[in-house]
Amino acid sequence: MKSMHVETPVPQVDEEEASGARALRVGAFISAQMPIGLYELNVRRTHHPTKPDRELVDRSLVTRSRHRGIPVTWIDRARANAGLVIHLHGGAYVNGESPNHWDWLSDLRRRTGAAASMLHYRMAPEMPFPAAYGDAVEGVLGILEDLDAVSPNWVLSGDSAGGGLALAVVQALRDRGESLPSALLLTSPWADLTGEDPRRTAQIEKDPAVRPDLLARCAAMYADGFPLDDPRLSPLGGDLQGLPPVHLTVGDQDLLLGDSQRLRDALGLADVHVTYLEQPGGWHCYPLVWRGPAAQCARRAQISFVRDALTFDAPVNEGRRAAAH
Repeated sequence: MKSMHVETPVPQVDEEEASGARALRVGAFISAQMPIGLYELNVRRTHHPTKPDRELVDRSLVTRSRHRGIPVTWIDRARANAGLVIHLHGGAYVNGESPNHWDWLSDLRRRTGAAASMLHYRMAPEMPFPAAYGDAVEGVLGILEDLDAVSPNWVLSGDSAGGGLALAVVQALRDRGESLPSALLLTSPWADLTGEDPRRTAQIEKDPAVRPDLLARCAAMYADGFPLDDPRLSPLGGDLQGLPPVHLTVGDQDLLLGDSQRLRDALGLADVHVTYLEQPGGWHCYPLVWRGPAAQCARRAQISFVRDALTFDAPVNEGRRAAAH
């Protein structure tokens, strides 16, 4: 078994960080109870690729291109020869990227010095499995093909559903004999769509951001009749041998805490090095949705991990947003 490094979290969550619990809980309840036709209409509105806000990133650094036909939005593509982070956003396979995703990715890009890209895979209900899986695999390979002249040193990252998708992508690359990323950066990964983890029962009332009935609805929409335990859908049940080092961040209030804990243990058994951060009081994807000390602690840990993976030597910029570029 490979060694595991456990990161030190913030001892106590700042009250301001956790102040939006009630609104999140109400929003999640409404989404879960909404008639399926209306819910599908709502999520379809998020299916158009977006760009980071001008206040986050200088517009001159933002470009969009297609790689094997998959749209990708870049931040500072010119730096890809130094290092690259390819991100797969969360959203339960039915929602597109949000401003929180762009805030996190632009912060990661600025404070690591790497180029960053958001891969816009297709989503359910119009494009169920295997669309997202195929787009992510082909999009990553297309990016690497198009950057072949600079031989990029790269990290694959993902949050929530994007975290599970990133894990499935790396398994596919390994199985096909393709080049693997230097590391895998996962935030609250949804790595088991079956919903059979017994630990979820204890988490239901703790996490205001995610509900098991809403996840079950989204899993059914995405899987579209495929078995939920298919490793391409639930990569936690797949072969974890031969994967690159993994950084895994989760909050102990997260509904998907069990996914991260089981993944952590399974990766160790598969001889994969794991860096693990579990934040007391943290909700689902808290490093993306919060802005206080706990989120900054997680981001610093993730940024340091990425810099190490990309063999960057300069110190991390600790400023929140010292400059837009």
